[in-house]
Amino acid sequence: MSVGADLARAREQRGLSVEDVSNATRIRGGLIRAIEADDFEPCGGAVYARGHIRSIARVVGIDPEPLVAEYDRSHVEEPVPVPVPNQPTDPDLVARAERRRPNWTAAMVVALLVICGLAGYGIYSNSTANKPASNANDLPTVPAPSASPSASAPSTSSSPPPSAVAMVPPRDAVVLIRVTGTKTWLQVETLSHQVLFSAILNHGDARTFRDAHGLMLVIGNAPAVQLVADNQDFGVPRSSGNVAHVTVKPAGDVQFA
Repeated sequence: MSVGADLARAREQRGLSVEDVSNATRIRGGLIRAIEADDFEPCGGAVYARGHIRSIARVVGIDPEPLVAEYDRSHVEEPVPVPVPNQPTDPDLVARAERRRPNWTAAMVVALLVICGLAGYGIYSNSTANKPASNANDLPTVPAPSASPSASAPSTSSSPPPSAVAMVPPRDAVVLIRVTGTKTWLQVETLSHQVLFSAILNHGDARTFRDAHGLMLVIGNAPAVQLVADNQDFGVPRSSGNVAHVTVKPAGDVQFA
């Protein structure tokens, strides 16, 4: 049996129509019929196809994971590597990545040294300006001993200046989902298709998700939620109908499908 045939058979055994499944999942009836016919092209990609399979399977009462695995075996093809002339080896790529990686610690140390240098120069300039000019007819006087540079230099704190801290980019993709309406179904995956969360959230529920590479969300009832991604409050996420598909990557890269 195929994925579509299994879903159709389970729906018929439960006595559900395509419209019943559409109302429960917020997936268009035409798209459900296409999936039951094993036509996943209208889904718009493998990520959305997996989400639709899981949603329909839960409504018709069967385990979605074997169906998703069968879909991956049948429809997701492994990329074929294309040889590139003079392509660098893996150690070369690692070495280049290390050279290109910004050294934020060194940048903060340099910033501290510059600040200390400017402060010392300002103190020296003020002391020179306040010293009275000597007169050739005055009697020679013994100059007062000057303070040592270590005593006049301002003390520095071990914490970096705010400007240096602000230069460090965010390292993870962070998403907060808060249910402000009745309830919604939510599924969260990593970019490598590892399911982190898949359940129904009720009014007042809030969930936070984090991943170093990025997150993919399928929100079944988008008007019922508030979306905050990488410290940006998007309010109600944009959706197709009531279903929103959101991809969040580090550095504030948020995409709505």
